[in-house]
Amino acid sequence: MPKGKWDPLSAHQIEKIKTEYLSTPVKRLANELGISFGRVMNFLNKNKLTIPKEVIEQRKKESQRKKGDVSWNKGRKQTDYMSAEAIERTKSTRFKKGNLPHNAKQSDGIIVSRRDKSGRVYKYIRIGLGKWELLHRHIWEQANGAIPHGFAVVFKDGNTENVVLSNLEMISLTENMLRNSKHNYPAEIIPSMALVIKLESKLKSIQNG
Repeated sequence: MPKGKWDPLSAHQIEKIKTEYLSTPVKRLANELGISFGRVMNFLNKNKLTIPKEVIEQRKKESQRKKGDVSWNKGRKQTDYMSAEAIERTKSTRFKKGNLPHNAKQSDGIIVSRRDKSGRVYKYIRIGLGKWELLHRHIWEQANGAIPHGFAVVFKDGNTENVVLSNLEMISLTENMLRNSKHNYPAEIIPSMALVIKLESKLKSIQNG
């Protein structure tokens, strides 16, 4: 149905709106009729039916429920305040338990950018409902398989937003630590330093049994 177009209101709906719009809040009136709030307001505007400002203000006060207040329809069946026709019309718009929005599945694969605590921007990809992965890790694993324990995928040019496979490399966590060290070791000796640290750690482990 084109935006802004509706099926004509029934005689019952028209009569109910005209006779109750001053005594019943518009949202409740729309709910009882099984139509939208906008539909009722559109009818009121077209027919120059104005709700006095004091009535609007009073309804605002009444809508600010306090702790312990009881909802106007609590304990009442739908049939107590809605016609059978209105109830039938609402069935198609009800959100059933366990259902997902129509675009939930299509949201897989979307990419977002987030800042970490240091302020660096990293990209994430959604791989499932409520499941996100760092995009650079995802791209690397798609091409090379799982990242082994003790290793990390880093950016060759240091730009965390340049997430392309050619800009990624896998290094040990030790080498990554040395690269990020405040001592600024020459890049060409870092792999050797990482290997020495690994060997020293292995020897200490053997000596300690």
